[in-house]
Amino acid sequence: MQAGPQKSRMTRGRILVWTIVFGACGGSTGHGAAAPASGSADQPNAVTGAAAASGTPAPSAEAPHAPARTVTEAEALKPRDDLPPAQRALAIVDGKERWIDASLAEPGGFTLVDLSDDWTPYILAPQLSADGTPLQNRYRHVFLGEANDQLDDDGEPLPPGTKNYLELYGIPPAISVLRARFLQDADHPCHDQESADALEAVETVAYVAPESIRKEEHRLARIRAELEIARRKAKVATIEELAEKQPQQAPKVKLLAKRAAEKPAMAAVERRLACEGILTPKSKHTTGIYDEPMRLAVRSFQQKHMIYESNYLRKKTVEALAKPLLDNDYEGLVRALRERVVSGAAIVEDGTAGTPNHPSRDLADEYTKATLDQMGLTNGDTALEFFKRHGADDFKSFKVAIKLPPRPEYYSDTMDLSIVVDRGDVWYDFPVEPDGHWRQQPRKHYPHLTLFVKWKGQQIPLARWRTTIGGWRAEQASDGYEYYRYKMSDIGPRVIRQVVSGPVWIAPPSTPIRTLVKGKLINSSWMQVVNYDELGPGYLSAYGIIAGYFVVPGLNGKPDFDNGVRAHGSSDYLSIYSANGFSHGCHRLPNHLAIRMYSFILRHRKMHVAGDQAMNFTRQFLLGEKVFEMRIPSRGYAYYLDPPLPVNVLEGNIMGTQKKPIIGYVPKPGVKYPGPPPPAPDSPEAKAGGGGGGEE
Repeated sequence: MQAGPQKSRMTRGRILVWTIVFGACGGSTGHGAAAPASGSADQPNAVTGAAAASGTPAPSAEAPHAPARTVTEAEALKPRDDLPPAQRALAIVDGKERWIDASLAEPGGFTLVDLSDDWTPYILAPQLSADGTPLQNRYRHVFLGEANDQLDDDGEPLPPGTKNYLELYGIPPAISVLRARFLQDADHPCHDQESADALEAVETVAYVAPESIRKEEHRLARIRAELEIARRKAKVATIEELAEKQPQQAPKVKLLAKRAAEKPAMAAVERRLACEGILTPKSKHTTGIYDEPMRLAVRSFQQKHMIYESNYLRKKTVEALAKPLLDNDYEGLVRALRERVVSGAAIVEDGTAGTPNHPSRDLADEYTKATLDQMGLTNGDTALEFFKRHGADDFKSFKVAIKLPPRPEYYSDTMDLSIVVDRGDVWYDFPVEPDGHWRQQPRKHYPHLTLFVKWKGQQIPLARWRTTIGGWRAEQASDGYEYYRYKMSDIGPRVIRQVVSGPVWIAPPSTPIRTLVKGKLINSSWMQVVNYDELGPGYLSAYGIIAGYFVVPGLNGKPDFDNGVRAHGSSDYLSIYSANGFSHGCHRLPNHLAIRMYSFILRHRKMHVAGDQAMNFTRQFLLGEKVFEMRIPSRGYAYYLDPPLPVNVLEGNIMGTQKKPIIGYVPKPGVKYPGPPPPAPDSPEAKAGGGGGGEE
């Protein structure tokens, strides 16, 4: 943080608030008993193996009681309206809702799905040490505050009326937040047929930079004039007839038609975003122009509806803008329920691990559909009726008992899990031309991370997701100048011994100083502050919400070798799904998938909960003439796998002429340096081994 007046504010927002919450949050949860997660009465408890091995009961955020006995379904479904909200669960019997004893739900063959406002994924749920001491997670409070639209990214109160829309980054909205959205949208539908028709008439709306609008108008006018001359010469009535008669003119005709259709579509977008309250008069948007206020509004809309696209009017965004609000709200409810069902059932399979000839089972979708069907939530209208029946206070403690199909037979208390990372097509060649332009380095086979279970001699893939590997990145050397450097993703066998939720990233000296500072509105003034978004903990941090640390196990009493490579969550989803996306060596996953994976691993492996890892790190640095101070009180909340999880990183397909990574700094074209580059930290000259990720 910058030394000066704002120092106390940022300290309070990022450090002292969490320290106070560390005590307050723990006492309010009341979680403690071991948490089974069974798909049916005869399925084994998927959590007790890990809990028993570590001496740490799993939290009742997933389910309130371990089933000590089996009860009949009739006993489990006995009405218990007399129980307090925290001890009951909603069951649907013959299409009618009924409150039952939550402690009997799982012994009776049901799975508890938690719809409470204080639900978090397993990686952030309260845990107990072996002696029963609460091990609170500092970041849990902020996660809940963001999910409930109460806190901002720095853990400070959210301004009144502000919405977070963080589902795209791994923080799904609380069910009560969705409830409020349904009720508001039912009163203000923001949907008219004229706008829908205008949006359905286009697939996308082309982006034209504000400064290029006049130039684009002149270009279209020239094309229009050229077509008119050609039409007269061809002696046809319309330019459409001209396109049929002279196919070479068809692209120009199509372009003019597309631009003509985009004008009413753009107007429909403006009406929709204004009606939803995303584009306001304070936005200072210029009508008809895709300016910065419009881009920010579109980004908020995409975040609200979990649309993985750049911040322009692309296909998925336009399709969502054309839908009735309740339809979009229902899809949001389905996504939020999916994360809670996946958590309650302790599953991970989502259909991504299969091939066209051998499709894999999609338990996430299958179990979510079963939950929706049993709750009668079949569309936006039925969901709206559900929320009208249940007030906001109901969701302070709200569990639903669901009958789910049995899980696959390879499930057990402790599963033989492993990870394989395929690096895909790899380019080591330096990609920058002398004039500073980047060379194309095409990839057809992209990096993927696959989670496996070994069962009866078979390696069964459970989930397979796009990920990242390292590439050429800017890095600050010891001489204070920035160079390019290839950030290697290590190859070969590794293990994950440590998993950290709410991790922080300690920026090494090689990190460009400019990235350690951000602007923020404080007391109505725009100020420069330490960029804790990048450092963490938080969904925007370099390691996201959860990280597993890849290490080479130490032999003969020697410590593990940690080269800084992680498989972790990330908010930078475009780097994961883009053809040109790379990391600094780590393997990124979208936050919600990383959360799913590690929650699943921790609940199906023997592990020990170490809890909060205090560090009290401080660092001062200078940017321009301003001094900033960075303070990080904790490294994160640690879990230790015992035995560690096997990982194998495949070499991939080495493309280009350079068959081995270039070690050392490469000067940036056009930059004047005082001399040759200094040795890189992992170069032979430096006699160090920091090579791979380390810096995300």
